[in-house]
Amino acid sequence: MDSQLQSAINLFSEFFDAIKQAVAIIDEKGNYVYYNEECARMDDTKVERVIGKPMLDVYPQMNENTSTLLQSLHHNTRYHHQYQIYFNTLGRTVHNLHTTLPLLGTNGKTLGAIEVGSNLAVISHLHEQVLELQEKLQGGKAVPDSGILSVDPKMQKLLHEARRLAMADVQVLIYGETGTGKELFARLLHDNSARASEPFIVLNCAALPEPLFESTLFGTVKGAFTGAQDRRGVLESAQGGTLFLDELNSMPLSIQGKLLRVLQEKTYSRVGSNAVSNADVRIISASNENPAVLIERGGMRPDLMYRLQVGYLEIPPLRDRKADIPLLAEAFVKKHTKLSNNRIQRINPAVMERLKRHHWPGNVRMLENILLRSLILCEVGDELDFVLLEDEERNVAMRIAEPLPIQPAQAQPALGGSVYELAARVEANGANGADSQMPFDARMEQFEKQLLLEYLRECDNLAEVARRCGLPRATLQYKIKRHGIRLKRSAVLAA
Repeated sequence: MDSQLQSAINLFSEFFDAIKQAVAIIDEKGNYVYYNEECARMDDTKVERVIGKPMLDVYPQMNENTSTLLQSLHHNTRYHHQYQIYFNTLGRTVHNLHTTLPLLGTNGKTLGAIEVGSNLAVISHLHEQVLELQEKLQGGKAVPDSGILSVDPKMQKLLHEARRLAMADVQVLIYGETGTGKELFARLLHDNSARASEPFIVLNCAALPEPLFESTLFGTVKGAFTGAQDRRGVLESAQGGTLFLDELNSMPLSIQGKLLRVLQEKTYSRVGSNAVSNADVRIISASNENPAVLIERGGMRPDLMYRLQVGYLEIPPLRDRKADIPLLAEAFVKKHTKLSNNRIQRINPAVMERLKRHHWPGNVRMLENILLRSLILCEVGDELDFVLLEDEERNVAMRIAEPLPIQPAQAQPALGGSVYELAARVEANGANGADSQMPFDARMEQFEKQLLLEYLRECDNLAEVARRCGLPRATLQYKIKRHGIRLKRSAVLAA
């Protein structure tokens, strides 16, 4: 070990042990030279089993690309408050929030890397204790689980505000992009309110044609119009409870004035009736359009908006809270693991990194749907080793580019001694003979496909193909699926 690194460890080891955080240091060779008791507790191991060993021997499921310590050591990468999921020595999932930095000597040479982290499971345990305390303070009434998963500070603050608003029994407007979880927040507001034991009724304003809106909202009496029967509306169904108006920005202007009167007078009448009913209903509304923009374009009456917006919650999009992506992804895999016959239990680290880099225009709903589809199509192994993200990107690109001409397919030569039989559609003229007017990205895709086909014909197995391509096997399998190449095993591989 370098003498400067050893001196630094001797100087700070007592401090590292006192701060009650997991601290680990590797030297320039990637071997552990410091590993405190907090690390050992988090990873279900002992300090003496780790010191002096290469990092990848302690965590065999990691590699050069997925280890933040090795990335910091070899590339001087710095991670500040990075959220990471990994499996410890017993295979248990660890949710770790850490800071990782390279250690530089006086001459600027990298001597090693240090990582200081906190186990979020401890924070989760403290949160459960707080909920138990709240339950006791409320006389044994349990605080409902919102179903909202987040470690993002902004979201935690938003959840706190939502629980405060819930008890206030005021109208609340929730603003957020499509797929951010507005209905989950609406349910949280209801479940944490004094109305929790009463009905929670949802009305999607975008799903109703304007002629049916009034009768659906207020109800009807028999004979009000041709075919009308005595039916109660959603206001009556939600009596004493909560009415959630989803996609408020789709509500017709003709209805907005009548809803405003309900909020002002606390009364309403069924269509075709003069009888007045009291409206003891809390209204929570949601919009995927900014309220100020909605008023400016004339889509919402300002006086109604002011009534509905006594409380206001703005949910950040998923791209602004990337730390939540691993937490949500892992939860969705567990939720839908039955689609893989309970085979898939975790997500490949390389796939997780890809999920974290994606833009997610469809937010949490899009993340869940993509993982659901990927679970269905994942064929082997106990981990999810690919995700189909390109389809969404390609759909966006198709709106700005002309569709590519479909080339005729041609038969492929036999693969000789290869243990895989290839069945794929290949363009007749190949990548070199591609249309010169074809977009650059499309030509590159075609060229990549041709290269993959060549390697598959020449190699005996996918491991050899991955080695020759210089790709992780999970990435290779993803590319094979993306290019529509089907592989049929025709011989049994040796173990």
